[in-house]
Amino acid sequence: MEKLIITAALTGGEFVSKLQTDYVPCTVDEIVEEVVKCRKAGASIVHLHAKDPETGRPHPRPNSVFPEYIKRIRESEASDIIINITTGGGRPLPKELAELMGVEQPVTMEDYERTIDKVMEERATFGQEMSSLNMGSINIWEDMGIPIVRSFIFSNPIPRIELWAEYMYKNNVKPELEIYDTGMINTAKTLVKEGKLREPLHVQFVLFGGMSCMSPTPETLIYCVENIPETWTWSVCAPGRYEMQMGALAIMMGGHVRVGMEDNIYLEKGVLAKSNAELVAKVVRIAKELGREIATPDEARQILGLKARG
Repeated sequence: MEKLIITAALTGGEFVSKLQTDYVPCTVDEIVEEVVKCRKAGASIVHLHAKDPETGRPHPRPNSVFPEYIKRIRESEASDIIINITTGGGRPLPKELAELMGVEQPVTMEDYERTIDKVMEERATFGQEMSSLNMGSINIWEDMGIPIVRSFIFSNPIPRIELWAEYMYKNNVKPELEIYDTGMINTAKTLVKEGKLREPLHVQFVLFGGMSCMSPTPETLIYCVENIPETWTWSVCAPGRYEMQMGALAIMMGGHVRVGMEDNIYLEKGVLAKSNAELVAKVVRIAKELGREIATPDEARQILGLKARG
């Protein structure tokens, strides 16, 4: 069995801020410090969203800070870590939900739809080795008691998936395909046949549960793995209480694991994680108990088919 790749999702998008935990990194210094800690703990990939340094909410202009994140990480003790930049977070929320969360939105949904492709074209040029690529649209994850939320769609139409993949390949960025529903596996297979996605693929099964996403159960994960080619690599992201249970199952099945405050802020029930590195270290302990070795960043590059560092 190949070595285990651990991704640390440090910062999170719309739903993780200083309101939930004081430990989420928000400033550039905090984020770089967390990256170094996670690298030392055993992470080989770091997944990043852009944060407002004061509140921890999504940064209103993510592309203005991502280059600094990458530069500082490459100058740090974690210079060899694989950097994975989001394409999904920071989207405008329904007005009622934004007001409830106290989120200031500098752009409307109309502005977002008009400009987002150019934003992502630029984002693909920042020098990261990987970026997330959502493989389809989904309804809002939870019913929050706000009527407008029930009509909110996390929109990822096929032409946009194709276009953003093109941006990534042009800049030697490997897409990490985010699979929220089993039908998205078929989408990925079809785009491979059409030449829009290039094998070997790396997919991440997002076992979010809730109203619209796959449930975090062994049956779900087994089904997903049985329906992808053996040449694809895969990882599990199970936000919330089942993060470690599903991570342990992925370790036993030969997959890889994502953890971090984007997905779960608790080290155990009722105990906040004081750093992302604590969550990474917990996965490392589980993996060692199960006899699975941990991949270094360079070993992860080889497993994922990324270019070796010069």
